[in-house]
Amino acid sequence: MAATTRVLELMDPRGNPQVGERAISPRLDGLGGKSIGLLNNGKPNFDLFLADFEQLLRAEYPSVEVVQRMKPVVPRPVPEEMLAELAQKCDAVVVGIGD
Repeated sequence: MAATTRVLELMDPRGNPQVGERAISPRLDGLGGKSIGLLNNGKPNFDLFLADFEQLLRAEYPSVEVVQRMKPVVPRPVPEEMLAELAQKCDAVVVGIGD
């Protein structure tokens, strides 16, 4: 009987962590008239949180513009194009998880 060889490829489940120091973004002077991004990472129930959050945000700041986006794949990082769009269109972005 011939011996068989098996090859296992191990993957790092952490993805490509980027470690380093970053400066904290300056605090906004208020939310009125600002553009706020809401980034849904696709986890269960986070859409419910964002819907409630947007309603509260619009009630408190009627002139706020809301930009909603959803990550296409839950366990993967946000695509660079989506990050660039949010950075270009929004004064601040709310990101979180929900289970």
